[in-house]
Amino acid sequence: MDATQITITTHSPAAVADESPVRKPRRVSAIDLVAATPWAIEPAMLDTIRAIALREGEGIEALEAKLGRPLQNTRSVTMRGNVAVVPITGPIFRYANLFTMISGATSLDGLAKDFTTALEDPAVASIILDINSPGGQVTGIADFAAMIHGASKPVVAFVDGMAASAAYWIAAAASKVVMGKSAMAGNVGAVLTLDVRKDPNKVDIVSSQSPNKRPDVTTDAGRAQMQAMVDAQAQVFIEDVAAYRGISPEAVMADWGGGAVHIASQAVALGLADQVSTLEEVIAGLAGKPQSKPANPLSFKGTAMNLEELRAAHPDLCASLVAEGRESGAAAERDRIIAVESQAMPGHEALIAALKFDGKTAGPEAAVQVLAAERAKLAAMGKHLAADAPKPVPHAEAPAAESEAADPNDRAKLHAKAKEYQAAHPGTDYLPALKAVLAA
Repeated sequence: MDATQITITTHSPAAVADESPVRKPRRVSAIDLVAATPWAIEPAMLDTIRAIALREGEGIEALEAKLGRPLQNTRSVTMRGNVAVVPITGPIFRYANLFTMISGATSLDGLAKDFTTALEDPAVASIILDINSPGGQVTGIADFAAMIHGASKPVVAFVDGMAASAAYWIAAAASKVVMGKSAMAGNVGAVLTLDVRKDPNKVDIVSSQSPNKRPDVTTDAGRAQMQAMVDAQAQVFIEDVAAYRGISPEAVMADWGGGAVHIASQAVALGLADQVSTLEEVIAGLAGKPQSKPANPLSFKGTAMNLEELRAAHPDLCASLVAEGRESGAAAERDRIIAVESQAMPGHEALIAALKFDGKTAGPEAAVQVLAAERAKLAAMGKHLAADAPKPVPHAEAPAAESEAADPNDRAKLHAKAKEYQAAHPGTDYLPALKAVLAA
């Protein structure tokens, strides 16, 4: 069921008396449109747009006086040889309106038409997006960025001054991002500005089936609801630029400064851009060499391509990868076989042959297997020799030593006789006396 909203405007009795019987309904104002739209834009420019919206009834002359410049759109596509230069300047809006009258502002519908015309023109070999924009409305940016990313011709984004927020979203989708030396890029994120002023003469009655149709941002619940919407828009932004730049969304959030803007050299170092150069050098580079669209990082958007889809979407890339894979794979296989052969040992020829042609075993792994086989071989030989060896001849027992077999009493008698001999022969030592007794 669609949500229903009823708006009742109340007036004082005096005011009713002064009004004509027929009242015109309150029209949607410019400030209503500004407040209801998520933006990916620099804060200062959003403040300017909001200020213009609040002064919309003052007329063009008053706005010109406030801005100090005429309100005219000077954007136009130019040809430099076979290179089309498409400018993207000022705030970016979904459709042409009051705000696109600001000098240099861009409407997305007009930009898409210019870009499509350049793609279809056979005289155009490549396209440069000449960007100097603080960003703009989120609506339609993702679709236009996808159009750039899928273009059949090389598209280079040149950042001249600034590519912030929605403008960087567009730039990231190009084949290459080049920045002027003092240019700035980044500001990845989304913002929603709400006017919380209350009109005392207006009462909103929201259908009970749709309590979240008019969230009250002055409450925690209402602010959380609007925060979730802005976060969802920012997540789409982050995932898109991550896919276009060939990195992960986590890397965008961790390394790109959480919505910060970066000068050219820093942007290149962080991966937001590819090169620091000038517009003239980019044009000369594109015009002076055969045109072929550079290969972009593949975007999977959470769903991986299967092989058939990859071949259909990128036939040249697939053919190149196959040829390169064959050449590098053949060289790697030759090196592997040579490494396996270098581990050969006598008696293990069959193992080496099997390892050479299994397509996976490397040289060090072959060495381990050959050594293991050699150890197993030696162990088997040892068991075989042990089984065939004759049994050992048992040894005869050694005779007991006489000194051990002698009776301890005999030793005592010899000792006594040696002492007697010493007494009978004064001056004789014990050992000669013992020898004399034994000799007797």
